[in-house]
Amino acid sequence: MHQIFRNILKYHIAIFISLFAVTCAAQNTLDGRAVTIPEAEADRQSAFVAAESERLLGHYDKAIELFKKFTYDNPDNAAAWYNMSRAYFAQNDLGNALDAVAKAVALDSENEWYRIFQADIYEKNGRVADAIGIYESLSKQFPQTLEFLDHLAYLQVLSGDPQAGLRTIDKIEKTYGIKEETSMEKHLIYVGMGEDKKAASELEKLANAYPARLEFRHRLAQFYETIGDGDNARKVYEDILKIDPNDKVARLAAVQKGKNSSDADYIASLKPLFADPKISIDAKVKEVLPYFPKLDAGADAALTENLLELAQAMEIAHSSDPKAWSLSGDLFYHANRLSEALERYQKCIALNPTVFSVWDNTLDILHAQKRWDDMLRIAEQAMDAFPNQPGGYYYYGLAAIEKGKYDDAIAQLEQALLMTGNNPVMKIDVTDLIGRALSGKKNYAAATARYEALLDKGGDKSPDFLEHYGDALFKKGEQGKAVEFWQKAYAIRKSPALEQKISSGKL
Repeated sequence: MHQIFRNILKYHIAIFISLFAVTCAAQNTLDGRAVTIPEAEADRQSAFVAAESERLLGHYDKAIELFKKFTYDNPDNAAAWYNMSRAYFAQNDLGNALDAVAKAVALDSENEWYRIFQADIYEKNGRVADAIGIYESLSKQFPQTLEFLDHLAYLQVLSGDPQAGLRTIDKIEKTYGIKEETSMEKHLIYVGMGEDKKAASELEKLANAYPARLEFRHRLAQFYETIGDGDNARKVYEDILKIDPNDKVARLAAVQKGKNSSDADYIASLKPLFADPKISIDAKVKEVLPYFPKLDAGADAALTENLLELAQAMEIAHSSDPKAWSLSGDLFYHANRLSEALERYQKCIALNPTVFSVWDNTLDILHAQKRWDDMLRIAEQAMDAFPNQPGGYYYYGLAAIEKGKYDDAIAQLEQALLMTGNNPVMKIDVTDLIGRALSGKKNYAAATARYEALLDKGGDKSPDFLEHYGDALFKKGEQGKAVEFWQKAYAIRKSPALEQKISSGKL
């Protein structure tokens, strides 16, 4: 459609130049004879150029005023009505724009540019059915103009009639053959309709039409993977290997897990491929992602060790790629090998410091290891690198509390609180830390007030929040109420520390 509008612009610039040339002189020559343009005609052309000049300069109010006067004197001038419509459209006055362009179309119904513009106003105004009618007419009048059929298909899908859109794209394919653009359009329409088999069929037809372009077969395999059809995905990768036995992504994806082999054996079989630097990181990520839940659930030692060996093979194969260190760090992190994960995250940050999740995991590890000085330093760097991420401020506040720097903690936590508008869990966690910092300053009244403000907004579901509120109440001298909230925390999450507080009635 962009080409259509470039053509429109060229067309009207040409009109403007030609009219301007005429009005520059009221006298011309024809066969060597001087021909004088009537003064009224010269004035008319000059008035049109003046109005159009204002429109081109972006002075739409002035242009509309001049076009109104011009069309009053020249009501049969289609170009004037059209350009007045464009001025209204630029001001988002769609009602007057439609009225004006309708007059232009009525005066010159064969001008496709007027009709295109009318359809665009209809589309923007939500009158998609009217826009479809115009493009149906244009596509019949100009059957070889691909853009008309293409936009007609788009409008038909937009109107909620995807079948009509598919039929229109079929017409394009009958004329131009199978092309990437039309195949992808049909594929996406079928995806939107929930017809995965037909969506896959369009990708398969595209791949068969261009057998040398293996990216189309990769696209088909990836779609099968997306919909969970691993068998068909593997078949496509095997087809790719028949064409190119050295295709690295297909080699990795086509590896099959034997019926009697374990997860650990399968992962071990991937090590030579993970050690190959020619196979992309993204393909390797795809292979190990399904195993993260198993690591979290406590995978058997053999599987864990083999996954970590894959990570180390990747580090060697892609030593300068931050993705390799990030993925390796994630594997060690989920295997609860925190010190080794930390080393890898730090290498990732050195190579690419723009991924907050890596900083977040780094700070989480430092928290688990109670490395408060390092946590303060890294959190400060995270705040500088990601000033709009509350996580950095949260960890800084947490470390500052542990170091007894309560004022520093409160200052940064108040900043974090401003960023938690759409994250109620983070708001509760940050408020909990502010309460702890205020308690550290022995301002127990302010601390309990902070807790009480969020008790009925999710705070009563957080065991940490409830426990620390109880702590503040105890320090404030409200022992009975403190025990009540310790008990509420204990009901959500049992711990020896809470049990001791409840049984003794004190901190």
